[in-house]
Amino acid sequence: MLATVASLTSANRIKRRCNELGIYTSVIQTPQTLSRDGCGYSLRSDDDSKKIIENVSSELGIRIRAFYTEADVNGKRIYTRI
Repeated sequence: MLATVASLTSANRIKRRCNELGIYTSVIQTPQTLSRDGCGYSLRSDDDSKKIIENVSSELGIRIRAFYTEADVNGKRIYTRI
């Protein structure tokens, strides 16, 4: 699952707090197919972490732009908004 945010700082703040809670997340550049303006960062985590990431981002006052599931279809990454 990906959670998209506006900045690297926001992504790292959420990541740090999630890791403190024992939820592993990584920060990546938002894939170009998901980014309106070609920039932004995303947190990658398992699908079960969505609610925790929502709570952490709310606690930190950071807006999540959108959540997406990821799938490989014939060697191509497909993202579906959830």
